[in-house]
Amino acid sequence: MNRIYRKSPFWSLAGPLLGYLAIEAVIQFALMFLIEMPYMVRAYAEILRDNSGTALSMQEIWDSYMQALEPALEAIAKYQVGIISLAALGTIILTGILFARDRKLERQAGVKLPDKAPLSKYWTVVVFGVAGCIVATCLMAMIQLAFYDAQYQQNAQITYSAGLLVEIIGLGLITPVAEELMFRGILYKRFHERQSFWYSAVWSALLFSFVHSSTTQMIYTFLLGVLLSYLYEKFGSLRAPVLLHILLNTGSVIFTELGVFRWLAGNPMRMAGTVIMGAFICSVMFVLVQKMPGSVRTERASDDSERPNMFR
Repeated sequence: MNRIYRKSPFWSLAGPLLGYLAIEAVIQFALMFLIEMPYMVRAYAEILRDNSGTALSMQEIWDSYMQALEPALEAIAKYQVGIISLAALGTIILTGILFARDRKLERQAGVKLPDKAPLSKYWTVVVFGVAGCIVATCLMAMIQLAFYDAQYQQNAQITYSAGLLVEIIGLGLITPVAEELMFRGILYKRFHERQSFWYSAVWSALLFSFVHSSTTQMIYTFLLGVLLSYLYEKFGSLRAPVLLHILLNTGSVIFTELGVFRWLAGNPMRMAGTVIMGAFICSVMFVLVQKMPGSVRTERASDDSERPNMFR
């Protein structure tokens, strides 16, 4: 673990997370307000035109606005992926600055960091990402057949109605970079300044899962979060989890738009065989990553008396 002590350990974790969520919320609210505004103005103009000289009750005004809100909400749903992507892009300013400062602190404190894996080792992440994308999407489709998750279905419908280019840029590139900077680059690393690998990986993954709305997504992102933290430690660079996250998201978008998953779902045996083969490939890649030089730092501080209380 790192030997960096902060004056307020709790706020060193809570502060960036709250800032991240606040930036997302403000940008999303502002964009939705801009989309709604023309509809509201049009509704107000129609009220004035149709009821000139007549006093309206608050209920009548409210009913008129609610009628105007229906197409506004449809427009928001149509541009939801773009809204989410722009909000994620806005958080990169905060997380990028904090990430750079933390790495500078590590250098100043003389923290011994794991050696960075050469780029030639990243092929294992690429293969894992492609195979893992197919396995994860097929498994979630199977889960939906057994345990229907309405929120997950709604999210999927919105996601895949935005257009391929928007989906690839927004969900495949911007969102993974923003989330990895926040949850691995900042939260995981700051947890690991005082705690063991597993403690840090589990808690950062748990927080990562909480920002996803459906139960299915929360389970998937929790497991993914632990794996991404492991890759971060093993490769010694944020590039590894970012690359895997990008491949998983982009692969899911591209394969869905190409009809690959629809084709697999057309034959249960075909889907089952694909999942088994994909899981085998992922297992082989994981073993190869495990055998790479270097090890994941799982130790706790040697002297607990020197470590500040995490929640002080």
